[in-house]
Amino acid sequence: MSDILSGDYVAAEEGKFFTSFLGATANTAVATITVALGQTSPSLVVFNGQPEGGKNLYMRYAKFSITTAQTGSTSMQHVGVLNSGSVHTTVGTAMSAPVNVNGDSGVGSLTKLYGGVNVMSTPAAAGRVVHTGEVDNSIPIVLDTWNLVYGEQGVADVKIGTMTAVKHITVPLPPVVVAPRQYYTLGFWGVLTDASAADYRMNVGWIEQ
Repeated sequence: MSDILSGDYVAAEEGKFFTSFLGATANTAVATITVALGQTSPSLVVFNGQPEGGKNLYMRYAKFSITTAQTGSTSMQHVGVLNSGSVHTTVGTAMSAPVNVNGDSGVGSLTKLYGGVNVMSTPAAAGRVVHTGEVDNSIPIVLDTWNLVYGEQGVADVKIGTMTAVKHITVPLPPVVVAPRQYYTLGFWGVLTDASAADYRMNVGWIEQ
């Protein structure tokens, strides 16, 4: 079968590819004006519930569709953190139970994902900031879509100047591997962001192995 399939379809064929989603939900009401606040008030929290020695999670994509824009921001940055321990101090809205995309596979998942209002403690010494950078260089508006793709050798969408129309933006990120009992968080921040909460529809895909 691997002779005719490649990439994510191999993982799907083996029953290792999972997805989860969340309907339009208000995120943090904190004014995330610094990268530190982006780390402690993330929009997405992923927890690998596998026991020690179990499967790793290999992030593939995280898509955010804006249904209510966060006002005050003139640009948006991303920050991703890997961390361990009891660091999820305020638990947000649970995303849907993970779904195996192979209809012929009965393999389940112990992964838990959260959107909404999450609060994390400041990353400990063992915490790792695994990615930072720009998502959008103009004010996010309703119907904007941000597609963050992990481990791809592509390039970000190129925008000349400031765009005010609806945008579909692809942001390439490095590979991110979430070990058993570990958290991965994805936060957004901007220097002029105010405390009004953005609403996102969220879709996440990952591989477990």
